Amino acid sequence: MQSVGAQEGIRSIDVKVAVLLLALGLAGYARQYNAEALAQAKLGVSLSHQEKYREAIPVYKRAIAIDPTLPGIYLNLGLAYFKLGEFRPALAAFEKENARSRSDQAETLLAMTHFGLGEYRRAAQLLKPLASAQPQNTELAYLLAKSYMWSGQYDEAMDLFKTLLSRDPDSVAAHMLMGEALDAQRRTADAAAEFEAAAKEAPGQPDVHFGLGYLYWEQKRYDDAEREFRRELENNPKNGQATAYLGDVLLKTGRKGDALPLLKEAARLRPDLHVVHVDLGILYVEGKQTDAAIGAFRAAIRTDPESFDAHYRLARLYSQLGRKAEADAEFATVQKLHEKQTEEPLMKISGPSSR
Repeated sequence: MQSVGAQEGIRSIDVKVAVLLLALGLAGYARQYNAEALAQAKLGVSLSHQEKYREAIPVYKRAIAIDPTLPGIYLNLGLAYFKLGEFRPALAAFEKENARSRSDQAETLLAMTHFGLGEYRRAAQLLKPLASAQPQNTELAYLLAKSYMWSGQYDEAMDLFKTLLSRDPDSVAAHMLMGEALDAQRRTADAAAEFEAAAKEAPGQPDVHFGLGYLYWEQKRYDDAEREFRRELENNPKNGQATAYLGDVLLKTGRKGDALPLLKEAARLRPDLHVVHVDLGILYVEGKQTDAAIGAFRAAIRTDPESFDAHYRLARLYSQLGRKAEADAEFATVQKLHEKQTEEPLMKISGPSSR
């Protein structure tokens, strides 16, 4: 299942990270720390509270340059980067903070940042002891479960999902995550049952109808998939994934005129989705819009360099146009991909970009 980005993946399980107040009562540190550094730190906190993270970062850096021993200063700098989705510099700041003063808070932020970077195995390593120490913290448990799942540790993920469902059988998030894990094990019908339970419990839950529709789409149950994608779009008209796959369903069921505007809109909302560009390329070829078709297939290859379908269709198009050298190059790539092609191993509602 398609990605909505690592930062959305974190938000989707509702892990709440408030901007930290730098050593509450900063005035009390006036004798111990440089006054100018404290003033800069307070300004950074004020900007962060206004969600002006881009402006807060250089202010925090000025405070660090003056006095790098200020309590919590690296934590606040890391949070500003984190809130902007700039996970690599956030990680460096959190590592400095944790090395200086280890805490569960810093460890949690480190884990979340590794998650945001797609380093799921490392995130799981950090989260496991934190989740064990806080068994009632379901947000940590969900983040750990996703880290297990997206690092291929399916047995650990399934055990954790079962625990979460035993605590709360009506947990929508647990049903959705269980569905993703089952799909990863090619148990598509069982995965659909989990999403059906989630959709029944909370029909307004973001992505629940898209997830169910995607599972129907995998089974080529296009009428059912169309219904669910339309329900998702009723809840969120700007859902790029639902728009893209609804367009794909319409194309596959012969409604090309209706598919084209949806796919164009999906390309605007989610230009990272491979399926959008392949489908647009198909429609442009049929409409004899050769340059647009080449551009679409190339865009599909940019989003997924190992796209067998896009390379093959582009090769055929070049061949029809008499562009032999380019066609031969694409056919050679197709042959290499054919030898090693494997299916996408995991449906993802939120996570790294895929098809």
